[in-house]
Amino acid sequence: MSKLRQALHDEITLRGYSECTRKSYVYAVEQLAAFVNQPISTLNDGQLQQFFKYLSLKKRLSPATIMLHLNAIHFLYEHVLHKSFDIRICWPKRQHKIPELLSKSEVKGILAQVDSERYRVMLALMYACGLRISELLNLKVSDIDGERETIKVRQGKGGRDRFVVVPPSALHMLRCYWQHYHPSDWLFPSNIDGRGPLHATSLRKQLKAAWRRSGVKKACSPHSFRHAYATHQLEAGMPLHQLQHQLGHRDVKTTSRYLHWLPELGNSGKDLLADWEVGDGQ
Repeated sequence: MSKLRQALHDEITLRGYSECTRKSYVYAVEQLAAFVNQPISTLNDGQLQQFFKYLSLKKRLSPATIMLHLNAIHFLYEHVLHKSFDIRICWPKRQHKIPELLSKSEVKGILAQVDSERYRVMLALMYACGLRISELLNLKVSDIDGERETIKVRQGKGGRDRFVVVPPSALHMLRCYWQHYHPSDWLFPSNIDGRGPLHATSLRKQLKAAWRRSGVKKACSPHSFRHAYATHQLEAGMPLHQLQHQLGHRDVKTTSRYLHWLPELGNSGKDLLADWEVGDGQ
């Protein structure tokens, strides 16, 4: 598996894919190898079909996650094994549910229950800027531009860099955070050795504990803060094309789904953390 993994890594690097994509593809291939317990190059179509049935029926992965596995294994076959890959997957009927959207007071209530200032700042920044959890954790100190009031998001979804606007209250919060923790490279370094970024599991655990203490009944995950950012900014009047850029959506149709969850719109964005006391050193 080590030679195959190295070959996969080299092909991904050659094409300039993001680190997030590399990790996802390697993980998917490792899952396949563990499932079949034999050289991947010797698999037949039936064994591959069984693997994807296992992901859907046993592990109950979402269609999006299964598609990621499919893309990874297709990449492996095409660029590493140089073999044809034509697997047809029977997708379960997808239910289109509107997520439970957190209100501003619910977001504030959850943040108030986060014990650690560090994790409170992280979650507040996700809400203030609409960041994905992977984008948040990959931030470096050098990505913050206080003068221009922007954050450079490196290798966002689809491997695309972008700049997002940071509201003044979030910049103040980040300055207080830096004065307290003094990060030098990664903005939110690992708890283990500080050499890499914090692992997502740590942030998820902190959020889950705060959510339970807050008494909020709606389901909550890191992505709930991104949903809340999008809907609250549209309610405040942010233009759809501006929100598309902030969220890093390639297609405005992806952004426009939020319009179906809102009653009426205005015409300007809003500092969602204004008048809050989140990570200000008090």
